Amino acid sequence: MSSPPPFDPSSYGELMRGLFHQVRLDTFETYDDPRCNITAVTMEAFTVTLPRLPAGTSVEETYERLMDASMQLAADGMKRVRDGCGPYEVHLVPLVSLYGPRLGELDEELLPWLVAVDDLPRKERAVFRAIAHLGWTNVRTAGLLDRSEGWTSKLMARARSLLTRAGVSVEELQTSFFDIEIERRKDKE
Repeated sequence: MSSPPPFDPSSYGELMRGLFHQVRLDTFETYDDPRCNITAVTMEAFTVTLPRLPAGTSVEETYERLMDASMQLAADGMKRVRDGCGPYEVHLVPLVSLYGPRLGELDEELLPWLVAVDDLPRKERAVFRAIAHLGWTNVRTAGLLDRSEGWTSKLMARARSLLTRAGVSVEELQTSFFDIEIERRKDKE
């Protein structure tokens, strides 16, 4: 007796994109350290898991298996980061991509603000995202980037200024989105 054909994700394009966004976001909410490459972890989870799924696997079971693989890969990656030393590569998934499908649930005013954050210069974006979006302290952010606290403070001020000039209400973005997301991630812990 032959085994059933493998799960064919190509026939479920939109479903797979939605699952990818959900697995990446849910993994990020547990491993929100920018030293963890959430997109690479999610892609590897899909690569490893999908070919092994039997035909007829439900969407819920597919999601659960993908999350199991993604969480294990992220945990392994973070262990390697913690065991290492020195500066690390910083991975910041664009906010618009990270929150993908959930963006429709947000206030329409927030979308251009998130785009403006994504458009910040690389260094300013890294500091702003670590402090504002992840809720990290200036000290922790400076350590992540292997820079001084003064340097990160200066870049945070520059990022806030650039966002304000781009029409972003930085305080409102912080309170109406980032603080809520920080609390949501803490509640999941």
